[in-house]
Amino acid sequence: MTQNRNILGREKTLEQLLFNKEYSIDYYQREYKWGERQIGELITDFENKFSNDYEDGDKRKDVQNYQPYFLGSIILVNKDNQTFIIDGQQRLTSLTLLLIFLYRHLTNDEDKANILKYILSTQYGEQTFNLNIPPRKDCIQKLYKEGTYEINENDDESVANLVERYENIEDQFPPSILNDEKKLSMFVDWLQKKLVFVEIITGSDQDAYTIFETMNDRGLSLNNSEMLKGYLLSQIRSSDQRNKANSKWKNTVEKLIKSHKKHEEDYVKAWLRGKYANSIRERKKGAEDKDFEIIGNAFHRWVKNNKDDLQLRDSDEYYNFISEKYVKYSRYYLKILECSEKFSSKYETLFYNLYNKLTLQNSVILAPLNDSDTEDVVDRKIRMVSRYLDIYLVRRFVNGKAINYNTLVVGLFSLINKIRNKNIEDLKEVLIQELNNQKEKISEIVNLKLTKSLNRKIRFLLSRFAYFIDREMGVAGADFGKYIRIKGERKPFEIEHIFSNNYDDYRDVFPNEEEFKDKRNSIGALILLPRGENQSYGNLPYKEKVQHYAGGNILAKSLTKKCYEHNPSFTTFVNDNNLNFKSYDEFTQKNLNERKELYKQLAELIWSEKNIENEMNS
Repeated sequence: MTQNRNILGREKTLEQLLFNKEYSIDYYQREYKWGERQIGELITDFENKFSNDYEDGDKRKDVQNYQPYFLGSIILVNKDNQTFIIDGQQRLTSLTLLLIFLYRHLTNDEDKANILKYILSTQYGEQTFNLNIPPRKDCIQKLYKEGTYEINENDDESVANLVERYENIEDQFPPSILNDEKKLSMFVDWLQKKLVFVEIITGSDQDAYTIFETMNDRGLSLNNSEMLKGYLLSQIRSSDQRNKANSKWKNTVEKLIKSHKKHEEDYVKAWLRGKYANSIRERKKGAEDKDFEIIGNAFHRWVKNNKDDLQLRDSDEYYNFISEKYVKYSRYYLKILECSEKFSSKYETLFYNLYNKLTLQNSVILAPLNDSDTEDVVDRKIRMVSRYLDIYLVRRFVNGKAINYNTLVVGLFSLINKIRNKNIEDLKEVLIQELNNQKEKISEIVNLKLTKSLNRKIRFLLSRFAYFIDREMGVAGADFGKYIRIKGERKPFEIEHIFSNNYDDYRDVFPNEEEFKDKRNSIGALILLPRGENQSYGNLPYKEKVQHYAGGNILAKSLTKKCYEHNPSFTTFVNDNNLNFKSYDEFTQKNLNERKELYKQLAELIWSEKNIENEMNS
């Protein structure tokens, strides 16, 4: 049988690509590999592109006039009565997760039915997922039906990544779109109609891979970093200086990509934004990109166009720009990265901020650093700014404010300009003043309630409480990482409801079941337990399970009398900080309110602006 050797290339919208289609992958295809970074960038790009056209008052039909967003080529091969993905699996899988998320959050039945066509299709009378990959079917089915999936030991790498990326979408999808029913429907319309691909179809594997190799392996274009290097080196007249600068650049790049390939460009973006960007695009329809955005897309061109502002006027200044500034700030960047990714008590807030997905922290932290700063001053500035960011973020989310890129970028850019090149005393004054001016206060933590969308954040808060107590008591081996991991499939600790999920146990405490369910999820009624223990006795009445808390972390143990017996380090910690810790034989509404106030006390200690001065003086 002669294979069809025709090659067809067509522009396709998401609607055209996925409607009533079924795609498979061959056994040799790699696992689903996208990480949190890629999914976050995709969501941010979508939000920016959509928001650049959207205006309050627009109608759904106005979406037809919005600008398209090109998401690259999709290479397919038709064989054995199936369509196989050769290139594009990562993007189509990620888009499927996003579509499932949107389907689950749409409230209009017509909109839900419409988007479902791009998730499921009917083939020969049977419903299948448009991405028909058997090992992933159970996971996709559960995410589609319930929005969650429990990973088991038989699941492969792809399944674990699917679950984590879906959670990332839940965390990072912009509330400004999600919480506006009309805007959400228009965003879905935009995805369907304005997300554009080039679909390339062949009839043979051979042709498909020839195309794939040609597009990816030949004639590789220079990246932004390489083009910037070329421009800077071309302005250095001395061949000796040029060679030295080239060698320093190369060595720096090697150190950056050793950490992560993409850090080569990410570093330059963070450095230029933190040290030099003076403007940012207005958040309105049709606004032009400014320094901040241009650096993100084409920093090589931005440097060339702003050489005077960068004091690049002669050969020596170009040489110093590479040999001194580029090299020096890369060391600070790598230090920030290392401490963000690996927990240490000295640089704890860098780790916390990364956990909370603050991708902008690198630019903000680099801003106040000066060429003349000693290593000690650099160290203290890094800790001061990261401490500020930790306080700022936590205050926001306990007050119900989003902490994603688009809600933070304008405010943090403003901060960058306020703290740029500040000496350490002035830096302290600016940071504390900014916190004093912040409307959101940590005291609002008493009103926080557990919801599905806040599960991760509340687990983070409880982990901070538990670790803080451990550290202040001098517990041997105190480690935040034992409570919560930034990576990994399993969560070592989970949230425990002090009230069991059985209203009959608390009829004498709560007047009705609705109030019981509300109060059960209050932050004061939550602790942390190791994963297995939580599952073992989580639904026992309080009087029966409280005895099990005695062997747990201090946050849980403090509910029991045993915690207060022969425990001098705990007594000292409580008395020194005037904390209202109490044990309870039973747990009532009065006790719940006392526990909420205790958590407020802890929060005011942990996220106090005084800690910025402490970082400066330590």
